[in-house]
Amino acid sequence: MAKGKNTGGRKPGSLNKTTKAFKEAVLDAFNQIGGTEALVLWGMENQTEFYKIASRLIPHEVTGPEGAPMAPAGGYVFVIKARE
Repeated sequence: MAKGKNTGGRKPGSLNKTTKAFKEAVLDAFNQIGGTEALVLWGMENQTEFYKIASRLIPHEVTGPEGAPMAPAGGYVFVIKARE
């Protein structure tokens, strides 16, 4: 191996085999228990838990191109403040 040159391993952003297999198993289970329709029904009955899960899927920080701040679209700026 040349000094300072990475010649092996996974490509950046690629999943390892265990992570990929687990995500595929979860997706398979999701589809077998009713998919989106079942999730909607569960979410309607368990809104607090649904939003707890959904909030974990939202990026914590959103940036524009090359890490710059996002430019407002249509002149509106929305600011979400954490509870104190």
